[in-house]
Amino acid sequence: MEPISIFLSTALGYILKSAWQTKAAKTAKEELVGGFWKWIRPKFIKDIPKIETNTEDEDIATKTEEKLLELIKSEDFFTELSKRVEELQKAGIKEKNIFSGNIKRMKKIRIGDKEYNANDIYTRKNIFEGDVEDGEEFILGDG
Repeated sequence: MEPISIFLSTALGYILKSAWQTKAAKTAKEELVGGFWKWIRPKFIKDIPKIETNTEDEDIATKTEEKLLELIKSEDFFTELSKRVEELQKAGIKEKNIFSGNIKRMKKIRIGDKEYNANDIYTRKNIFEGDVEDGEEFILGDG
């Protein structure tokens, strides 16, 4: 299994993505994401009611991550989450290097791998969603 920090980051991405996409389920992959959201929604919706309407808000992402860290303390939850994340990965829903938020006053930021691997296939990869202010260098992508 991958390191816990990477696993949690992946799980967080699926939680936010399924919250956003659940209303638009049209394909088998989207139905799987919708099923994931149906299972996990009750664990987040009470504490973070805006999770379905504003998943790109940094505050909501932070609260979701904090809630996820709280939930994984339960071995049963962690086991079920692991199983469901693995199902999503096997279905070909793969994401990597996704950053949502704004960057201010940075010297150098690098998002992506140091080496390109043509065998890696992702649904979404190397995506920056936000604004950059006062930066000297910003690198996004492989290689």
